[in-house]
Amino acid sequence: MKKLIGVAVSALFCGVLFGTPSTAFAPERATTVFSNLAKDPDLRNPSVILIDASTKEVLFESNSFAARKPASTLKLLAGVSVAKYLDPKMRFQTSLSIATEENAVVIQGDLDPWATFSAYNAKRLGQTSLKYLAYRAHVELEAQAGAPVKKMTLYYNGIYDSEAKNMKVYLKSKKVFVTVKPVNAVEAQNLVSEPVMNSISPTVLQMTYYFMKWSDNILSERMARLAAKSAGYEQNTSGIRAVFRKVLSEMEIDSSKLVVKDGSGLSHDNRVSAKLLGDVLLKIYDNPEYKLVVDSLPSGGISGTLNERFIKTAPQAIGLVRAKTGTLNGTVTLAGYVESEDREYIFVVIADRLSRSYSASKVARDTLDRYLGKIALPLLPALPVEESATVVSSITP
Repeated sequence: MKKLIGVAVSALFCGVLFGTPSTAFAPERATTVFSNLAKDPDLRNPSVILIDASTKEVLFESNSFAARKPASTLKLLAGVSVAKYLDPKMRFQTSLSIATEENAVVIQGDLDPWATFSAYNAKRLGQTSLKYLAYRAHVELEAQAGAPVKKMTLYYNGIYDSEAKNMKVYLKSKKVFVTVKPVNAVEAQNLVSEPVMNSISPTVLQMTYYFMKWSDNILSERMARLAAKSAGYEQNTSGIRAVFRKVLSEMEIDSSKLVVKDGSGLSHDNRVSAKLLGDVLLKIYDNPEYKLVVDSLPSGGISGTLNERFIKTAPQAIGLVRAKTGTLNGTVTLAGYVESEDREYIFVVIADRLSRSYSASKVARDTLDRYLGKIALPLLPALPVEESATVVSSITP
């Protein structure tokens, strides 16, 4: 009798505590969970797909071919385009110099996507501060003149036009009238008299990690444009559209229903299907070329835009969901991977028919998280035979 009890307890400990294979959350159960998710009224008939990452089998889909609003899950396409066409070790420079002309400076750059006019972000994230460059330019001219400078000229190449305009506005607030003049690279270099300072961005790898993890719209847009330029297209929305389609074509993914209006997902006019995003997630899964994209996905309850999710709704899923979030008025999306013991599932949910209120979005996010919590399970190490015998002997009456 004691032996039978020992065997039963051993099975219990190994199966429950030490994660030996279980059928509790087999693909059939995951399929049922997603079938219920697709019918949940809080998600308002979403576009859904669920794929077994190991077998590549589509386990469940509902409206998966429908063209829906992706919100920031579109950044997955920006991420794969950057990974494909930009050197992950590449950095960008922005320099300030005194010009050969009186009361003039030259700013040269590589269109650094990390540069910002926000002093707060520059200090917090170590970004190139264009406000500081403008301030320093004026200070250097006054030091050179030995007198107040109320009028100056700013020549620029390789920074965005909007940034040059922001510099002008900032200096105007300091009672300095500024004439901004765009020049080409050769003209800019010929105007340089005395270098003042040089700022260098983080690597492409680090910046991609940031815009994916924290869903930075400006950084995603700019890096998507840089990827387009590197792929041989225009550095604009048309170029972004072209590079997205090129990457998808190389992955042998149908992009016929894809509508691209930006590189961030911010536009309500973007359209993508859950099937397309699911295929992308499947193609980059365990693919070294796109490891950066997978590694940069937020982790549920731990990092990025998922850092506060699952904690109250599905604590058992913390650390087991890696996914790109997306939110617009009336839209909640999530696309990524969920671990379930020895399996991993690829999922995409696009709920873009919600009422345009914060409460509706919050309810949809919480609902989605709870369903994922029904699947998420850690893979616990199996108890070695020797240790199993020790445990059994210690608890056998």
